[in-house]
Amino acid sequence: MKKYYFILVGLILFINCAYSQAQNRNAIWCFGDSAGIDFNVPSNPQPYFSAMRSRGTAVSICDTLGQLLFYAHTGDTSNNGTNTRGNILNSNHQLMENGDSIIGISWYQEMVIVPFPDDGSKYYLFTQDNTINYGFYYSVIDLSLNNGLGKVILKNQQLLNIRMADCLTAIKHANGRDWWVYSTPSDGVINVKPFYTYLITPSGIYLDSLQSIGEPTGGGFIEFRWNKQGTKMAYVNYSGLIQVFDYDRCTGLLSNPITLDTMRPSSPLPGYVTGEFSANGRYLYVSSNILNSYIHQFDLINLPTSFTRDTIWTTTFPVNTAGDLKRGPDDKIYLSSAYIDSMNNWNFPYPDSAYNIYNMNLSVINEPDSAFPACNFTPYSFYLGGKRTYWGLPNNPNYDMGVVAGSPCDTLTVGLSPSPGDPSPSGESGAIMQSWYNPAWNLIHVNASQLKGRAGIIRLLDVSGRTLFEKKMDSIHGGYYTSEIYMNAFSSGIYFVQLITDKEQVARKVMK
Repeated sequence: MKKYYFILVGLILFINCAYSQAQNRNAIWCFGDSAGIDFNVPSNPQPYFSAMRSRGTAVSICDTLGQLLFYAHTGDTSNNGTNTRGNILNSNHQLMENGDSIIGISWYQEMVIVPFPDDGSKYYLFTQDNTINYGFYYSVIDLSLNNGLGKVILKNQQLLNIRMADCLTAIKHANGRDWWVYSTPSDGVINVKPFYTYLITPSGIYLDSLQSIGEPTGGGFIEFRWNKQGTKMAYVNYSGLIQVFDYDRCTGLLSNPITLDTMRPSSPLPGYVTGEFSANGRYLYVSSNILNSYIHQFDLINLPTSFTRDTIWTTTFPVNTAGDLKRGPDDKIYLSSAYIDSMNNWNFPYPDSAYNIYNMNLSVINEPDSAFPACNFTPYSFYLGGKRTYWGLPNNPNYDMGVVAGSPCDTLTVGLSPSPGDPSPSGESGAIMQSWYNPAWNLIHVNASQLKGRAGIIRLLDVSGRTLFEKKMDSIHGGYYTSEIYMNAFSSGIYFVQLITDKEQVARKVMK
């Protein structure tokens, strides 16, 4: 009995480990001058070395086990005015086939990766440029080619031909399969803020809406950030506007803008660089870098009636040092910093002599869910292993965001065939299946009748269609089948139970 007990415990631990790593597509960041972070052990992130060289836009994506698939960056304008465009690099840190000359130049949110909703080997790379190649573009990467190293099979396909602001972002649809992609145009002076909303489905890319909301403001240097729950979006503009919107992942619409700060184009600008929400969504952190650099903490607990603001960090050197804020998989918030020794010294690329505490480390807000000073900001505390950072951090969305349970869009059984048990238009029906979660016993009951076939398998899948558990259906008698799935190894969420016989398939959704 002890032998079987230890085998069972080991199996549960293995399933738990596999499940915990499954939500890990943002585990590796690549940015700056060949810098990066490996978050595969969230409690102990490690420096990661890449082949990237970019002062700004960076994107990366891993598989569900946290192994890097590919990454990309935009180029930069060197002192002689040469446009180097952007590149896509494979998991061997080499230029992907046809991955050169991607639209983009030198800004910070010019790229975002979106997985195909219905094809695990293909990915969209959306890009834009608000300096030379005006417009909004996409490329397609196929990782089934070149032995998994991938190839760009479609490049720089234009969706819009107008000047765009530097604010490209994406968030998963409430159905847990499709995606929303957002950007906004800019005339370089006053941005009137219509939000271009694209819907990405298995059928393709669609311009879903053009929504005008919020205050107009100057300039085209903007960052969008979503809270972890996907219910709020922060809009931060270098010219001085900070707003927070309510967000509906089902419709893709923003609403109820609340202004935290506004400053019409003037001199000097406040220089707001980026914002990032704490994991619980209560606090919004904003960086700024006009000469002196600051990190501000906004407490949003009393919105819309009031909020508080604290400055948690100020520095006068290096000048203009504060860059992107980004929440990591460990829920800490990381700050990038660029090194400039004077206002007249352009820093990209860094000279070989420019290695110092300012560009070889990230700063960290260790407890961002806490009010200042308990948020525990530690400047220049995460060592990048000898590599260097500029202002940018990866513009990665939350690839593993799930469905919004109970929403009008919670209608998909991802990766499953339609259930034969659903009544047909003629009134006929096939297999009848029931499945429900029993919290007292922490298991799923499964009952089916009118099943066709004598043999089959029963599976438990998550919302991405990944199989978490499988066993043989060894007792189908007269079309009847009953079983239980023990859920001790799985956290709360939405699952799908699938029965597959030699004659048919049937599936049902279950919430634990």
